[in-house]
Amino acid sequence: MEELQNLQRVKDFFFQKLTEIGYDGVIGAAEFKRVYDELMPIQKSKLKEICREQFQNLMKHGSIICIGIAYPEYAINRINLRMKNGALDKDSWNIYAKEYHRINKFLNAIAKEIADLFGGIPIPATVEGIDAKNVKDYYGLTISHRVVAENAGLGWRGKNELIVNERFSCALRFASIATNLPLIHGEKVKDSCGQCEACLEACSILKNKGKLEDYRENCRRYIVHLRLEAEVCGKCIKACYYHSIFSGNFKLK
Repeated sequence: MEELQNLQRVKDFFFQKLTEIGYDGVIGAAEFKRVYDELMPIQKSKLKEICREQFQNLMKHGSIICIGIAYPEYAINRINLRMKNGALDKDSWNIYAKEYHRINKFLNAIAKEIADLFGGIPIPATVEGIDAKNVKDYYGLTISHRVVAENAGLGWRGKNELIVNERFSCALRFASIATNLPLIHGEKVKDSCGQCEACLEACSILKNKGKLEDYRENCRRYIVHLRLEAEVCGKCIKACYYHSIFSGNFKLK
């Protein structure tokens, strides 16, 4: 009962903050040790560094709260548009890029507020603006919030390797909070992509990821080539969003 009440308190606070900023999103909690066990080695080291002296206790009794903020539909609509002459409409695409910055900022601020109010350690959203020479340069900067979201039951790992949520598709960004607050933990949910390959059809890199030496590095290079105002693309997100939310590929909650 205490675990359920605690989680509800955190949820109420989170959704109140989302109401204040005019966004929507998701929240859940996962067992700390389970998340740690599924991280790549460099991210295990990062999580230990973040949690410091609290790490051992978190491994025994802790949780990780996952918070996600959904992209507004108007921003998703602006991804990969073209002008009448066939050129990419980067001004429109940058509306989505600006939302990426804005949502990351909100996630980090709310994660800190939750950590301060309920006791815990905020784990920031994906770090922006580094001078990366390879996609691997990002791996040790923060932990995989996708692993947290998956174990919190907020969605399944889609064919584009993003978390797909039944309400928001994969149009979500995440941050996390490590805490010893007793909480109810979610469970992994069943993959419901079925035969849908909209994300793969939208991106030749994803479609051929099994043939590439490191498709994530190919993605990074494509994003650099775009020269948008943030290190984003979003083509697979847009494809998944419209082929799931509006096609009835899975049921809205």
